[in-house]
Amino acid sequence: HCPPNQNCLEPPLNVANFAMDVHNRMSSYLYAFKVVNIISDTAQLYPPARVKYMLQIQAAQTVCENHASVNLTDCALQSNAEIMTCSFTIIAVPGNDYIPKHLLSDQCV
Repeated sequence: HCPPNQNCLEPPLNVANFAMDVHNRMSSYLYAFKVVNIISDTAQLYPPARVKYMLQIQAAQTVCENHASVNLTDCALQSNAEIMTCSFTIIAVPGNDYIPKHLLSDQCV
């Protein structure tokens, strides 16, 4: 658990990458997308320990085929990559790796 008076929120990029991974897995994209820009991020505390993150991000198409074990860190962007904007809502328990994050909503256009 988080020590009192500590900011234990996860870095927005970690949360965004988690959401993008889930979105890729649920989609039928031929190539995986990765986060290239975080437009906005907000976090709401839900006592006792949960945090709801609302992110708006830009994602770009990579050269990596979209499959469950794709490692987006190593994926280069396509030269004329398709860009999409996504809104994600994620619930998490920061500082606790045993409780998985959940993607509550995702919308990409």
